Amino acid sequence: MDSIVARLRAEPMTRIVALGSSNTELAYHCEGRHNWFDWLEVGLRDHYGRVHQAINAGVSGETSREMLGRFERDVALHQPHVLIVTVGGNDCSPANDVWEDEFRGNLRELVGRARDLKECQPILQTYYSFDLEKMQEQPYPEPEQAVCFPGYMEVVREVAAREEVVLFDHLDRWERLRLAKPEIYRGLMRDTLHVNPVGNMVIGLEGLRRFRAEVTGETAERCAEGLRVQQMLDELERQ
Repeated sequence: MDSIVARLRAEPMTRIVALGSSNTELAYHCEGRHNWFDWLEVGLRDHYGRVHQAINAGVSGETSREMLGRFERDVALHQPHVLIVTVGGNDCSPANDVWEDEFRGNLRELVGRARDLKECQPILQTYYSFDLEKMQEQPYPEPEQAVCFPGYMEVVREVAAREEVVLFDHLDRWERLRLAKPEIYRGLMRDTLHVNPVGNMVIGLEGLRRFRAEVTGETAERCAEGLRVQQMLDELERQ
């Protein structure tokens, strides 16, 4: 992250692309409010100034296979300096037929393609926590997805370590909250698979911390609820 932060501080224009599925796409499920990438954009602008462009390349329902298929059009075309990849929640559904070995290879190829671009640094993200207990209750259509999800997130961690890329490990922190304070955790979820507007805010705040962007003033006031949850995540991590 040092080189990314140094670039933002030096104030050349920095293009940031977010590649993902419904966790990233700004669509109806965001309920007319910011998603995590919007909060990241707002916070970076408030802290560093207007020195970046944020390009949302999320498409709901996609797997890593489909993201590779549109990489040239939706990522390379923009020549990003930073690519944030959030993937695996759809790959882990057996119905999509993307097993762990292919997922691992696809992730490594996404990282490689990003590095082939001029001055592009990839960042991998794990998801937040899925509501694994509810996913295995009827009438949820795919309880197998709940069983597979942790393993696919472990692949994300493995690839990040092997390829020596930055990892934003949201799952590690969200799992502590899900297990210790399930009602608060479920208050951040829209359904078993997706966060609600406050959950999106929390993810954005977590990203801003990694970009070393302090949240102050009016933005901090607007994000008060998310900041309280982030403080709770900090406390759980210290325990």
